[in-house]
Amino acid sequence: MRKFEQKSAPICEALERFRRRRVVPFDVPGHKRGRGNPELVELLGKQCVGLDVNSMKPLDNLGHPISVIKEAEELTADAFGAAHAFLMVNGTTSSVQTMILSVCKAGDKILIPRNVHKSVINAMVLCGAVPVYVEVKVNPKIGIALGVEVEEVRRVMDANPDAKAILINNPTYYGVCSNLKEIVKIAHEHGMKVLADEAHGTHLYFNDNLPISGMAAGADMAAVSMHKSGGSLTQSSILLCGE
Repeated sequence: MRKFEQKSAPICEALERFRRRRVVPFDVPGHKRGRGNPELVELLGKQCVGLDVNSMKPLDNLGHPISVIKEAEELTADAFGAAHAFLMVNGTTSSVQTMILSVCKAGDKILIPRNVHKSVINAMVLCGAVPVYVEVKVNPKIGIALGVEVEEVRRVMDANPDAKAILINNPTYYGVCSNLKEIVKIAHEHGMKVLADEAHGTHLYFNDNLPISGMAAGADMAAVSMHKSGGSLTQSSILLCGE
């Protein structure tokens, strides 16, 4: 059950208030809200370039949000059925790496399918986690990897009871979903965290006729690309956390 009516957009509204104040900028970015780069204004438009501004008190701070960004994150968590939500930059790579770095340290095992994004591999390099692969079948007709089968997950977990977490693509880059709810159940029985890479799964949260979303399935964390299927600007992403 959502707590908010979802009728406000705090960051957008704060930017609009800031624009109306006609502040003269003496900080970055160097185009000075378009005044210093007419070619950029011609390409993107005055409205867009005029809203490309630096972090400041009226617009909050992403590193330590206390006002409009904090409100936006609370609304986001509510909309996605999460306990907490963090607005991210640099795409969903940062969300995926945050998930892994928060549950694994050097030498810890993490269960992953073979077809994970390279951000998962890079995160394991950064923290020294050890991958344990959950094999996925390939459709012989069209040659794409399918979802992770529950029995294969159970077999790998029984063989690696010391693993810290399992990461699941929900969906894969070809749109294939696994039985996430059952995988979450088995993982939690084994004391493992469940991380959902939902880079292509934003839409799963907003239609009951689609496969289940990470938060609805009980995943501990989910990385969601708002820019891929959510309609936002490139590189915008969300890290969702369960209870």
